Amino acid sequence: MDYLDSGPVRRRAPRHAHFNRRKFLATGAATGLGACLIPHGRARGYAANEQVQVAVVGAGGRGAGFVAEEGWSSIRQQIGGRIAALCDVNRDRAAPAFKRYPDIPKFEDFRVMIDKMAPRLDAVIVSTPDHTHAAPSAYALRAGLHVFCEKGLTRTHHEARTLAELAHRTKLATQMGNQAGYNTNVVEHVWAGTLGEIREIHMWGGDGAGPRPLPTGDHDAPEHLNWDLWLGPAAYRPYHPEWLRHAMWRDFSSGHPGWWGAHLWATLYKAMKMDTLWPVGGQPPAAGGKTIAVTAEVSEVPEATFPRWSIVRWDVPARMDMPPLRLTWYAGGQDAGERFRAALADLFRKHPQWGSADDERWKSWVGNLWVGTEGVMYTFGHGCGTVAMLPEAKFQDVGAPPELLPRPLPGRFLRGWLGGMQDGPPPESCFNAFSGPFTEWYLLANVASLFPGETLEFDPIACQIVNHAEADAALRPPYREGWTL
Repeated sequence: MDYLDSGPVRRRAPRHAHFNRRKFLATGAATGLGACLIPHGRARGYAANEQVQVAVVGAGGRGAGFVAEEGWSSIRQQIGGRIAALCDVNRDRAAPAFKRYPDIPKFEDFRVMIDKMAPRLDAVIVSTPDHTHAAPSAYALRAGLHVFCEKGLTRTHHEARTLAELAHRTKLATQMGNQAGYNTNVVEHVWAGTLGEIREIHMWGGDGAGPRPLPTGDHDAPEHLNWDLWLGPAAYRPYHPEWLRHAMWRDFSSGHPGWWGAHLWATLYKAMKMDTLWPVGGQPPAAGGKTIAVTAEVSEVPEATFPRWSIVRWDVPARMDMPPLRLTWYAGGQDAGERFRAALADLFRKHPQWGSADDERWKSWVGNLWVGTEGVMYTFGHGCGTVAMLPEAKFQDVGAPPELLPRPLPGRFLRGWLGGMQDGPPPESCFNAFSGPFTEWYLLANVASLFPGETLEFDPIACQIVNHAEADAALRPPYREGWTL
């Protein structure tokens, strides 16, 4: 299959080149779910008999689910969309998707695709490795296209802040792919005080990569892979197949916080009103200007990879009606597991009415434990789908919480994203109001693991670490020449 992206690349996309391609016609089609509003004069929407024209950047791997005929992430099945263009730097990996859609344009470079195809597109899905999430997302937003980006949203704080600001300015529908988002029931129980006052939450799970030797030796990049485009904004290095195992390398990955944390921590981030510490939509933070302290213990500091184990503590200041909060995450390795179990045992010794540290659920590989003055809560799964409150006798008849979140609720995943294109309320994980700030918070774990034992003070307004110049520089590592947000 020949690519269509020959010729020079324009480094800047046309700004809002095709906002008037369609007259906006809001519809309640199928979803009733919402999105970030489109400003007057730039409105584009979809009548009931129209298909959203979607391009996919990263058509192999995770992207295969979006281009499938059916499935929970199928563009065709979930939102009735049409795959209008495909882009992938690896022809072999993308071959099944390319074969499934023989008649649509195929590209290697997302910049070329957007420059050539923008007038015929409505939206872009980004499902590449983490280090190349931000660049195509930003490029698409600047071209006036709605964007869905897989989790973790970005690899760095600067990227997350840039996407949040672009989403606010363009008013396009954006969504991070953390699927179930946050658990509304849990959020409203916490806000209603069902567990009393919550001052500590324990999170566990995630394997550490551990130190690894840097790949060496001469290797020719295979014909089917455009190595330069795969690297994207990351620092150049000669091709080696080990780099393609991107999840273990800091330069290419957001680590466990961006993988499972984007699922498992969204509920606690929302429920504990941590989002009120960030400015949203050009407005000052509701909780005022305060810093978040983060400290890490690690097995070692392998700069190219992640530690074998780490324990990260965030000290979050009081927000709105919420007291100060200590969040502790235990990740990877037997040592961290033993420390976590010791912390649990101590907790249950102090509060025997909550049960026992020997409960099988605490031995699961990943989960969260919320500690309140009236009891504890265990949550696990996408959007914290599994919930248990202890002591069980006290909470067995707890019932539904009062409706404290705005109704209609924000739209989730692909259908929520479509709702955003149809002028609904913001999608649950839209870049500006949720997933951008959320990503800035959880990425602090990765930065702290580079400076163990040092307490870093993060200012959510300025997106800066105010007490450590080297750690602050890690929030915005340089892009390779020729790449920009």
